[in-house]
Amino acid sequence: MGREDMGRDDMGRAHDLLRYLVLAAVLVAVRMFGGNYLTNLANFVAIQAIPAIGLSLLMGYTGQISLGHAAFYGLGAYASVLLASHAGIDPWLALLVSAALVGFIGWAFGWLVFRLQGHYLAMATLGFGIIVHVCLVEFRDWTGGPDGLTGIAPLQLAGHALKSDKQMFPLLWAVCALMIFFSESLVRSPLGLVMRGVADNSKVVASLGTSPDRLKRMVLMISAVYAALAGGLYARYIGYLSPGPFDVGFSIKLLLMVAIGGFARIWGVLFGVAFVALASEALRPLGDYDTVVFGLLLVVAVVYCREGLLVAAWNAARGVVRFERRRAA
Repeated sequence: MGREDMGRDDMGRAHDLLRYLVLAAVLVAVRMFGGNYLTNLANFVAIQAIPAIGLSLLMGYTGQISLGHAAFYGLGAYASVLLASHAGIDPWLALLVSAALVGFIGWAFGWLVFRLQGHYLAMATLGFGIIVHVCLVEFRDWTGGPDGLTGIAPLQLAGHALKSDKQMFPLLWAVCALMIFFSESLVRSPLGLVMRGVADNSKVVASLGTSPDRLKRMVLMISAVYAALAGGLYARYIGYLSPGPFDVGFSIKLLLMVAIGGFARIWGVLFGVAFVALASEALRPLGDYDTVVFGLLLVVAVVYCREGLLVAAWNAARGVVRFERRRAA
């Protein structure tokens, strides 16, 4: 490694450290001065950021689309609760076991669908999400059907139940930060370079002796584990499960979060999730019609903000400054 590469790595680590420090400062401010509403909103940002980061790995770094990612989120939520209630597994262990099971489902699903490309792949993932949602509604003996599951016990730490928003706040953001760290490490590793190669030209990757389909399945498995872990935390945080939050509409929201943050920008996903969370609160009076607005925002983000809303705004501001300088000259 040359001096230039070492300097670039040191600069990247410095930027990462600065990001973590800024995030920690914001979280401390929310924890100390934020009310229950702001803390609750921050908790949902942490929960939804985890599957969004996993989707960013799949779409932004391997170039594979998924329109049914809410299915992994829902499977993780229901599996963690059912394993604890019916199999008698400790809730913490149930979180991990359910994430592993859903990860295996993601790997098997990838073995089927990654033979497809383009809009065929998109339709296959959309169909998977619809099938899982229908199963959550119809398997009433297990899922409770439309009425859902009630009385889900909260997680316990050192004998204390994590019931309130502020009690869950450190746990949720610790898990979210851990997922960010793991994702950043993954995309900067040699495997991350291969992931980008698959997104650019899978034939070149295959010529180097690496199976693109195997790599896609592995990334989908990791992404499914992220979503399942977030689903399990969501179930324990809310204390109630119904099929509604795991429909296609949430998959569209996840896509929008990644698009606004930047498909290949792990830290940008946090901004995308926060943006969609605030937009959801503003659009609450529309009810189910907010999906239409989010769909339109997704089209605008994909067409005009390919690198994320923040990068697009920064480039636009730089363009205005350059124009003013030229006009002044």
